[in-house]
Amino acid sequence: MLARSARRSRATTSVSAATSSPLSPLIGRAYPAGPRGVVDGTMPRIPIISVSDIIGYVLSRLLVEPARPAIVRDRSYAPWLAVAAVTIGAFMGQLDASIATVALPRIQADLGVSVGAVEWVSLAYLLTLIATIIAVGRLADRYGRKLFYVYGFGLFALASLGAGLSGSLEMLVLFRVVQGIGAAMLQANSVALIATSLPRHQLGRGIGIQGAAQAVGLTLGPAVGALVVAHWGWQAIFLLNVPVGALGIALGLVFLPRSRGLCRSAIRWLDFLPALPGLLAGLGSYLVLFGVLFVIPFSYHGANTGLVLTALPALIAITAPVAGSLVVRVGGRALTTAGMLLSALGLVFLSLASGAWLTAAALGVVGIGIGAFTPANNAGIMALAPPGQPGMTSGVLNLTRGLGTSAGVALTGAVYTATSGSVPVTVLTLAAVAVVAAVLQGVRRETVVPG
Repeated sequence: MLARSARRSRATTSVSAATSSPLSPLIGRAYPAGPRGVVDGTMPRIPIISVSDIIGYVLSRLLVEPARPAIVRDRSYAPWLAVAAVTIGAFMGQLDASIATVALPRIQADLGVSVGAVEWVSLAYLLTLIATIIAVGRLADRYGRKLFYVYGFGLFALASLGAGLSGSLEMLVLFRVVQGIGAAMLQANSVALIATSLPRHQLGRGIGIQGAAQAVGLTLGPAVGALVVAHWGWQAIFLLNVPVGALGIALGLVFLPRSRGLCRSAIRWLDFLPALPGLLAGLGSYLVLFGVLFVIPFSYHGANTGLVLTALPALIAITAPVAGSLVVRVGGRALTTAGMLLSALGLVFLSLASGAWLTAAALGVVGIGIGAFTPANNAGIMALAPPGQPGMTSGVLNLTRGLGTSAGVALTGAVYTATSGSVPVTVLTLAAVAVVAAVLQGVRRETVVPG
């Protein structure tokens, strides 16, 4: 009798230990409990867990956002650690968008393809990014912004590895498409993660820091690309993303908070109507930025053309964090309106400038204006985000950047061609766009970011 009781006690203990393990949902099916918690009143059977059960369990765990370590979560500066993790993705996205263009001639020569064909190395990335960014932002609002951001880094890094090892144009373009999806997962969540991590009165400063990281990536892209291609070949510009991606994954897992306020309701596009003036003005600002970067090499042919062009993104990087910290004190509408008017004034000077110093000075004025505009405008748009949809709003915001980039090159190229290569007329056209953006900001209602 005592021996039977001991065996029954050991069986109950075994089942209790098994069902309290992480695999308890699986083991529970293999141990059907009896009326008193003992397996059929007999000794426990060896659990039978199928491979499909294990795969299903692993996949379910991969869809759960891990919490930050307590040592990070309990720090007063934890929100700024989240901003630091996001800036890695912001920097990486802009760096990769600009760095690849430098490598196109070498890729063309090595793979033996035409100029028209090699352009798809850049186009595949940009078109995929634009096409998927809103959908990715919507999915992130439903299933987790941290989850999509971290997996975006992983997908981007793996696609970069594939691109670096590609031996044909077809494979390279395919991996650039996958890179574009990974970049969409990063960019659609970057501003949203800042907006949900920081107190509202610090939102402008956080977005300003993110904007500065993007400007630095844009600034360094051509120079870093030329250096890397010259010493290690075009494959290296993609392979360098792998360790950066690994760093981004680690920082995202440790520093980013789990998503709050996930929204699974239907999209109501009318909820985005109050942000429309800001979105259109933002599109205009990116049109101006990339239009200038496109046309200036046609007017200034000095040996230090790249250095002169650096004045524009460099001043954006310096101005954006300062302007972001002034959003609460000065007001978003005043900063955005003044910023675009200053950019228009800089473009007028640029149309009259000659020589390296005057050209760089005019570009610097344009950079200060755009640097003042961007964080205030983005903070205002995020303040108007519908409840539970910061990822969707961030995706729309980043879509305007992609469209503005494409429209800037297209409009500038069209005007330049139609005017038989008149750079002053082309630049003054961009100044008119900046004025329109300023007017859009001047007539909108003030978006108050609480202090």
